[in-house]
This record gives sequence, structure tokens and C-alpha cells, in this order.
Amino acid sequence: MGFPAKIVVVEDDARMARAIERHLRRDGHDVTTVANGAALRKLYRQEAVDLVLLDLNLGSEDGMDLARELLNTTTAVVIIVSGRHDVRDRIMGLDAGADDYVTKPFAPDELRARVRAALRRHTLFMPDQPLVRAGPYSLDSVSLTLSRDGSGLRVRFTETQVRILRLLMQHHGQALSRDSLVSRRVNGTEDRSVDVHVANIRRRLRNAGVDELVIGPVRGLGYRLGLVCD
Repeated sequence: MGFPAKIVVVEDDARMARAIERHLRRDGHDVTTVANGAALRKLYRQEAVDLVLLDLNLGSEDGMDLARELLNTTTAVVIIVSGRHDVRDRIMGLDAGADDYVTKPFAPDELRARVRAALRRHTLFMPDQPLVRAGPYSLDSVSLTLSRDGSGLRVRFTETQVRILRLLMQHHGQALSRDSLVSRRVNGTEDRSVDVHVANIRRRLRNAGVDELVIGPVRGLGYRLGLVCD
């Protein structure tokens, strides 16, 4: 995916929506604003969408449910833009599979930078070889699923989770830093959202009965994936 990208801003505050659209157009993006989930659904059924900036406060509709729906039915990158500052809301957004969570009020240049970073990560994620293996396990970056040889196992992940799991599987047995797993810093400070993504990956593996892939913490650095069957 290159620039310009097709971006949809889901925001029921018309003035805020116009401001975000104006700032993103400065980077050459094709930006459309909609005020609710119904308009968003109609749009993404008609054309490909690269990235969605999603406000959580959309009147009667739960923005978090809409985020989960997007991540399960489209390949769009989702960035939540919300006035909710509670860390629990940030964790819920990342749990839903969002690539980033931006709180209001925000500096326009920071939002533009986060959008560029998310699109760049998405572009870099498109591998020449969609399959990566670790022991009997295969991770497909196209279908976003993990499978095991000789079984019907299929575990589906979000794109962000696949990006992290792919790196861990490619370098299984090696310690990888948080920066290498989620290359994003905010105001010079490491973004620890990777911890939430890793916790979600572990939970999906555990719920699927996958106990041979073990993602362990490396103190002061990041994570390492081990294979019990090694």
C-alpha cells in the first residue's frame, strides 16, 4: 500500500471531522468523512478502504463493537480516535485489534504521523512469502490464520497480531525487543501497547489449545517465542 491512501474518518462531530480531513489531505490522502457505522458499512462495501479513523462516541452505537466488526470483516487498518483517556479504554481498543489509539485533544501533526506510521507498517507487512513456519505450525499472513500440520487447527488473528507473531516465529528462540515488534515511539517514549497485543495472542493460542508455542517475556527487552516440541 502506498500513498495516497483511502482513509475514512468516522466522527459525528462535524467540525472535528472537517479538521481531521483537512489535515490528512495535506499528506495527499483521499479522505471521506462519515458520521456513523451505517454510513461506514455502506462505503466499505462499495470500495476498498485502507485505513479507518474511528471515534468511539457515536451516539447510540458502540464504537468498540464497530471496531471489532471492522477488524473481522475488512483488511483496513483501524486507528481509534477518542476522548476516553482511561487506560482500560485503551486496552479494550487494542484488545479489539486496533492498530493504534489516539486520545483527544491531539496535535494534528501527531495524528498525521501516527497515520503515516500505521500505513508504513501495513506496507512493510506485505511479505513476498506469505507463509512462515515454526516447527509444525504455519502462519499465513494473507488469511491471518495459524495452522498445525496434520490437524484441522485454524486460529485467526488480527493483522497487528499476525505481524507480531510472524516476527516471533521467524526468530523463534531469539529475544526480540518491543521496538522491533511494534516500531512506534510517542514523544521519545516506548509504546507498551505491544504488551497488550502479546497478551491477546497468548489468549487466542490458549483458547485454541495451542500449548507448544510459548511466548515468554525477556526482562528489560521484550519477548521470545519458544517451541515446546523443539
